[in-house]
Amino acid sequence: MNRVAFADRVVLVTGGGRGLGAAYCRELASRGAAVVVHDNGSDTEGRGHDPAPARNVAAAIVDGGGRAVACVADASTESGGREAVDLALSEYGRLDAVIANAGIIHDDSFEEWPTDRFEALLRHHLLAAFHVVRPAFAVMKDAGYGRVVFVSSAAGVFGQPRLAGYAAAKTGMLGLMNAVALEGAEFGITANAILPMAATRMALALMADAADTADGREFLDTLRVDQVAPVVAYLASESCDRTQLVLSAFRGRVAALQIGVTRGWISENGMVSAEDVATHLDEITDTDDLMVPSSIFDEMAYLA
Repeated sequence: MNRVAFADRVVLVTGGGRGLGAAYCRELASRGAAVVVHDNGSDTEGRGHDPAPARNVAAAIVDGGGRAVACVADASTESGGREAVDLALSEYGRLDAVIANAGIIHDDSFEEWPTDRFEALLRHHLLAAFHVVRPAFAVMKDAGYGRVVFVSSAAGVFGQPRLAGYAAAKTGMLGLMNAVALEGAEFGITANAILPMAATRMALALMADAADTADGREFLDTLRVDQVAPVVAYLASESCDRTQLVLSAFRGRVAALQIGVTRGWISENGMVSAEDVATHLDEITDTDDLMVPSSIFDEMAYLA
């Protein structure tokens, strides 16, 4: 088995100062990567600024004999994303992979969700990914090589109560992944995603007082960051030549998400009524002949 290695590779990790992001940084550095630890140190709702988390992770990697530099700009802004990419280039002369991991959390019943909080979730997850990946994509395109890993969530793909903003932002990451994968294919750029679960400060924020109970602690103990970080390392590596791959990782299990479309029902005359949908719903939802398209064109060709 060939070792997944990052010799001479440079990886930028957004939200790299704590939790899973810090675990990704450590895992990548242990495999030889030079790491840009990008984190402005805000709290779980996106407020405040603390340079210590990013600098501490970078310093620990350097103290251990690795290569790392901290960027404490705000990834949710266009200038902050560009600053991190520019730092990778000025410090190491290249940028080979990006882990779009930055984000915040807020939970509320749907009818009570404040607009500013919903917008903040989109900004700190989806826009933060866009603001870093867009300038990184140009660098990778010129180099003819790149790896992009978007950190999505099962809370969005499958749903979780009280997380409207988080779910919308995290599912949007998959749409961004699809576009980057398709546009990057001819330039040696892959784009994949992960649905992780781990005991991080965001998980603790959601669990609130339940995290301090015996059952809560036992549950969190089963969700370790070291069960996720190696999966991200693989997706960010040269060893991974797949694109548009979405992996779920937690509790030692790694599984693939498949988003498919059924064969469905086809109208003989091209006309469809609401009554037709009701009549043929069982045929429409029959998954026996499920197809997994890699683009919108694949689904259109399915009818040919």
